[in-house]
Amino acid sequence: MNIHFFTLALLHFAVAHLCQGLPINSVKKILGGSDVNIKFIPYMLSVMLNGEYICCAAIIDKHYAVTAAHCVRAAKHPTKEISVRSGSSFLHKGGTIHEVTRAFVHKDYNNITNDYDIAVIKITPPFDNSTKPVYLVQNDAEDTYTKWGLVCGWGYYIKINDYIYPALTEVPHCVMIPQIQKEQCYKDYKLRYELTSRMTCYGFQEGMDDTCKGDSGAALINKDNILLGVTSWGDGCGEPYSPGVYTDAIFLQNWIRGKIEKCT
Repeated sequence: MNIHFFTLALLHFAVAHLCQGLPINSVKKILGGSDVNIKFIPYMLSVMLNGEYICCAAIIDKHYAVTAAHCVRAAKHPTKEISVRSGSSFLHKGGTIHEVTRAFVHKDYNNITNDYDIAVIKITPPFDNSTKPVYLVQNDAEDTYTKWGLVCGWGYYIKINDYIYPALTEVPHCVMIPQIQKEQCYKDYKLRYELTSRMTCYGFQEGMDDTCKGDSGAALINKDNILLGVTSWGDGCGEPYSPGVYTDAIFLQNWIRGKIEKCT
């Protein structure tokens, strides 16, 4: 059982409790997540396109990271334009910059439906001992805890007059979110978007905490640091009946593992 997961959980609920008396428009960043030092989430990476932040990623091996396919597809030439930063709590400074030497986007990725929205990148130099990977589920996937997940990222939003303005925060923040059963998620989205078996949903039916623009590619993990999903898409940020949709990393575990083994 990972003590850092529960430390973050307690921190989140404590912050939410302390903010109950504040005007709602003044605390969107806090209610949307608690700021966290990178030492508690050592797998966390920021992905940069020509030096500018675009997405999150997560370490899965000393040489590899996983992110969303749409993050990699943002570049015409990923190995020339994309880099990642590890080991830093800050979005724009510190840590180590790694070049991307290879990028694998799932061959069935659909940029219209976001199906198979997953990619694996190989980096240099290797990740050092200040970092740690998330784990891929083993063959006994049915025993994997999936009821709640932890997701961290640099994205948040400011709400003014009912309009949401996407923004970024300088340090990562984390939220705990419950799993939404697929039948319910299909029902929530059936008149708006198509969901597939490669997607899994997490969030609150009434809205509240959620991932937002700027969190794409972020890892959704369980209490054992097992990768459950990769942040893919959603309809708004924290809107009722619009849970966050994640690429199902349990469903695609063999694809992820295959890309690592292919190059080792």
